[in-house]
Amino acid sequence: MEIFAVIIDSQIKDLLYELEQAPPHRDPGPLLAKLIQTLTHNCQRHPHTPHHHPPAYPHIPLPAYPTDAEGYAIAQDPLQDEAAFKDTFHTYGLVVGKQVITPALCTRAVARLEELTAALSDGTCDLRNPDTWHHMPQDAQGAPLLSRGFYEVYHDALWADIRQSLRLYLHHVVLWHRADLWTSFDRFGIKLPQSPDGKALGLHVDQNPTVHSGFKTLQGILALADNPAEQGTFRAVCGSRALFVDYAPLATNKGEYIALSDGSELAERLRPHAQAFPLHAGDIVTWDSRTTHANTSNLSDSPRFVAMVAAGPAPADFAAQQAIRKEAFASALGSNVRDALMHASQKPRFTDSARMNHHRTPENLNLLGEHLYGFRPYAS
Repeated sequence: MEIFAVIIDSQIKDLLYELEQAPPHRDPGPLLAKLIQTLTHNCQRHPHTPHHHPPAYPHIPLPAYPTDAEGYAIAQDPLQDEAAFKDTFHTYGLVVGKQVITPALCTRAVARLEELTAALSDGTCDLRNPDTWHHMPQDAQGAPLLSRGFYEVYHDALWADIRQSLRLYLHHVVLWHRADLWTSFDRFGIKLPQSPDGKALGLHVDQNPTVHSGFKTLQGILALADNPAEQGTFRAVCGSRALFVDYAPLATNKGEYIALSDGSELAERLRPHAQAFPLHAGDIVTWDSRTTHANTSNLSDSPRFVAMVAAGPAPADFAAQQAIRKEAFASALGSNVRDALMHASQKPRFTDSARMNHHRTPENLNLLGEHLYGFRPYAS
């Protein structure tokens, strides 16, 4: 196993536990500031980050990611074994993080998505009742709130609670080896069983080797409820980032989405090794965007609930990207601006800003949340 510098030391753990156990009326700002400062110091002490570079293996792809007796992907906790967490990401190009949000937040998240769907449909669509799913909310142009498994809600108090989760933040700090991160502005995912919105998404990458051939971004899927294989799960080819440059002939333009074309030599090499990643509630799978991935169809009798969430370094052109994020925040809608860490579904997508803002609950950002959202520079 390769040796890595420790970021989450005893001081970080003590700060985390104190923050998690603090009474609700206590201002977390001073402790959060100390946490960020200490993480920054720990990251800068040892700036080398070898886990961003895929190892050269004689046989690509690698063996399958480890699973438990029930078939769920085994989750790693950097608070318990940071070296194993980093080594897993380095080896496979992805890692499953353990319980980055609490069970209580998972339960509240599913309830909130059900509540939002009912509110936006004037009470006609109940995610718990398949007989009402044809009443899924639509905007004036007929674009539905849920399409192709993507649930077009980008801003709500629920999102703030998820994005500023301390353990989710630490998960990304360890992967990036830096503390000055922005959270992604992305969507939820809901796969309804036995419906067009529950169908599989084919193997692809979300990075273009003709534009960015090296490490660029992370992506993530956070399970809001237990996500067994039959419910439609994340799917990936472990170690496939080592073959990322072979996508270049498949890139027909400068766009970031590149499908793995049927019949291509690369498809013949990768498809047999695609693995499903069942996740427990609160676990997150995070992958290097050079990794070939997909998702599977929901063949169960219950919906799949996930959040699409990742993080990346605060950009050098802070003011310009901050303005873009603030505009998106005000509109409550999604937009594709990769440099601002904003991701959205392909058009047509739900764009009723007035209705969304009417039903969203305001995001209550703490000090960490203000930094992660890009509303406060880390230098402050």
